[in-house]
Amino acid sequence: MGFDFLQLVNLPRWNRKLLFGYWVMIIISVIATSVYNLIAFLNHNNQYAPVVSMNTLWICVALLCIEALHYWMNRWNDYIIIIGGAAIAFGLIFTFPTVSALLTILYLPILISIFYFQIRKVVFSYLVSLTCFYALYFLNLCYHDKYNVSDLIAMTSVLTVGAAAALAIMSRGSELMAHLRTSIASSQDLLIKNIIMDKLAKTDALTDLYNHMAFHEYLDKLIEQGEKYKFSFQLALLDIDHFKKVNDTYGHRAGDAVLTKVAQTMKEMVSLNDFPARYGGEEFAIIFTDMELGESLLNLENIRKRIEGMSHEELKGQSVTISIGVHDYKKGCSKEELFAGADSALYEAKRSGRNRTIVYRPPK
Repeated sequence: MGFDFLQLVNLPRWNRKLLFGYWVMIIISVIATSVYNLIAFLNHNNQYAPVVSMNTLWICVALLCIEALHYWMNRWNDYIIIIGGAAIAFGLIFTFPTVSALLTILYLPILISIFYFQIRKVVFSYLVSLTCFYALYFLNLCYHDKYNVSDLIAMTSVLTVGAAAALAIMSRGSELMAHLRTSIASSQDLLIKNIIMDKLAKTDALTDLYNHMAFHEYLDKLIEQGEKYKFSFQLALLDIDHFKKVNDTYGHRAGDAVLTKVAQTMKEMVSLNDFPARYGGEEFAIIFTDMELGESLLNLENIRKRIEGMSHEELKGQSVTISIGVHDYKKGCSKEELFAGADSALYEAKRSGRNRTIVYRPPK
């Protein structure tokens, strides 16, 4: 079972959230500048910072360009988002060069790249952050007394360590993903095995119909529901006529072939709501639900006629017939009475000439 991290998240939606986060950062910077100016005013400090400077406007223009590229260049959206993080970092540091703590925001592209869980994007973000820092240093920071060449070396090392840490996090994440993939595959295999075992436990190996045990489990539940909700269903017992003669004359392998074909015919001619089963030997049972007795009898007659018209190579082209007994369940009828009625009708079908369907009529 194969999958990767990108299949687990809706990246377009999260990219949209990251872009929204960039706008929020701009708003927060404006609010922070306003708060700083208010504090400076209350302390009678004349060193005010511009709330909306040209740099802030340039950051907004850059973000608008990022928005446009994000809209028109879907293939490169992830890289565009990483560049957007670098643009935010560049703009804020350029606007407030004396606030050395802002240098940490250069980690933003690297942190965002981890989200995509791809090594090439971490490397790309590292190079973008490093390029931004060098551009900031030579365009702005080097003209301030707070910064010197040692800061250039130190920040290069810090960003390199940050990128290495990001790669280490991804490596650990890959191990966890591999473990998760193995666990899911094992769970899926176990689920499939359980389904197969459950099917094997409930179906007859020869005919692929439900077996005797599964049939009784279903019938018990159906009678329980029938007692609660007053709905009726029909139990039909079907028996292949003179089947012992088939085995004695043509052998058990021929008999098994006949059983398989008869079962397949039954399976094809009942609906998904019905329950066909091999009850034992050459005897089958069908439970008809969600229909009236007349419709069930029509289905049974169609099955009987189809089987009668089938020829079997194993029997040298001859056909077999079936006899059918039906009992219409009504509330208050016990399981034993239901079977006794269907069996009595089947016996009557056999006694009266076979190859016919008889409905059980309770004595008055």
